[in-house]
Amino acid sequence: MWKTEGRRSSEKATEGFGSFTARHRGSTAGARRARARRLLAPLIVGCCAVVSVLVAVDYWANAGAIYRGVSVGGVDLGGKTPEEARELLEDPRQGVLREIVLQRGPERYSFDADEVGVALDAAGTADRAYAAGREGGVAPRLLDRMLAALGAADVSPKVDYRPEVAQAEVEDLARRLDENPKEASVTIEGATVGVVESREGYEVDVPGTMARLAAAVGEGAAEVRVAGEKLEPKVDTPAAEEAAGRARTAVSAPLVFTAGGEEWALQPDEVGRSLDATPRGSEIAVEIDPERLRESLSEMYAALTVEPREAGYELNGDEVAVTASQTGRSVDEEALLADLTKGLFERKSEYEVPVVVDEPELTTAQAEELKPTELLGEYRTNYGLTSDKSAERVENLQISSNAIDGMVLAPGETFSMIENVAGLDYNASKVIVDGKETLADGGGLCQVTSTLYMAANYAGLDVTERSPHYAQLPYIRPGLDATVWFGDENGAGALDMKFRNTSDGYVLIREYVSDDGYIYAEVWGRPTGREVEMGSRRVALTPYSATWVTRQRVTEDGEVIYDGVLHRDTYGALESESGEIIPMDAFEPAPVNP
Repeated sequence: MWKTEGRRSSEKATEGFGSFTARHRGSTAGARRARARRLLAPLIVGCCAVVSVLVAVDYWANAGAIYRGVSVGGVDLGGKTPEEARELLEDPRQGVLREIVLQRGPERYSFDADEVGVALDAAGTADRAYAAGREGGVAPRLLDRMLAALGAADVSPKVDYRPEVAQAEVEDLARRLDENPKEASVTIEGATVGVVESREGYEVDVPGTMARLAAAVGEGAAEVRVAGEKLEPKVDTPAAEEAAGRARTAVSAPLVFTAGGEEWALQPDEVGRSLDATPRGSEIAVEIDPERLRESLSEMYAALTVEPREAGYELNGDEVAVTASQTGRSVDEEALLADLTKGLFERKSEYEVPVVVDEPELTTAQAEELKPTELLGEYRTNYGLTSDKSAERVENLQISSNAIDGMVLAPGETFSMIENVAGLDYNASKVIVDGKETLADGGGLCQVTSTLYMAANYAGLDVTERSPHYAQLPYIRPGLDATVWFGDENGAGALDMKFRNTSDGYVLIREYVSDDGYIYAEVWGRPTGREVEMGSRRVALTPYSATWVTRQRVTEDGEVIYDGVLHRDTYGALESESGEIIPMDAFEPAPVNP
């Protein structure tokens, strides 16, 4: 029992000793901290005192002057009064914002500051330098002072900036720097194929450059990077190289063309002259130029081309003979080009020329079947009855008659007088304009027109357009005449005479000037069984006008198919050279059938 208790007593004693030891150690650490605080306090107080002294000394040392180490644009202003700093900044030799540089890559473009609207505010800048280390919170002032002590306090200058002035200079620079991209291309000189390389272009971003300039000026920087972008060409060099390869393939060997046992060769340089290298989007198309190919193969085309000839008609006495037709042939150019386009760039060198047959529209057999065999209608007028009996007017009659003599009209085809007699080289002779005789080119055309008009009527053809003259004429009865006028320089107001071939066969037109004083017009065709009667009579007369009614009676195979008024015309009085009105009944009207 005692041992046990004794042991317990010993354990308690040990526990108590342990607790005493811990308390003793904690008391030692606290003592040490207290002792450190007692030693540090005087040190802090001393440092503050020193700082205060230094601040005071620095303040009195720099009173009224810019802190040493402060600069503007690399110009040291430390120790100078604001006034001295202003004078220094105004000195051109110092170069503070005297020049603005715009940079594009390695290229530099210098401008005097005033050229881009930049002016240094020397007084404001000096004040800003003086304020460094003096204005703002404690921390910013101490930082400025520290930077100044290290010589690293560079103050941004104060400037006056006029962007409208800079805008003009930047736009001018843009005009100098802007450059369109150069497209790659392919040159083909005979059998020699070359490549012109592409080049990037450039476009200045004027608004972006202005923004950068404004930001730089605000920070006092004198160098500004130009804003802009590169412009890529649509067709680059690799695309041109690819097209050049196709062209070189095309001119690598002669081309041989065969047709009908004949042979023609096209040498590489001639092949090259027939090629075109044309940009198409981002690529270059190498193609055959049909016209230049035709020129290079002119001998082949000439040998393989035969123009078709229509059958025709000619009058031998009272007989109409057929002139034979001829079948033509020609190169099927579309098929040839398709074959060449496919094979030329695959080194194909031999080609069979496709030839097509061109049949005439009117063959000899058709012409024989449809040929005019009978005189359907004829008429004549006396050209000696006019007041102008000059050789010039007679020659005009011959020129216009020859232009229509021998013409052939297919069934359903329409004849136009203007289309056949306009634009020829006529003489000046008498014509009627506004009731007066005057000289003009082409006098006499109306007599040729009137004569043919009546022949077409007697042939039973359908007259689709006709206009009367202004005045009655001595060579043809009123109501049976037809005029022609080419209109103004644009053809406005033209008067034509037209008729349509309403027969089932071809119609042959003949007109000629005879030495007996008459113009003759004839219309030959297939028998129609038609008979035509024409006549006109005056139904009204005044000193200044006369009205005539024209009637026509048409029978076909003895049956009347028309009998009535064809048209009603009113003619005006002519005025003599002296200005007097010529009476409407001054001369006897010509007969219906001279």
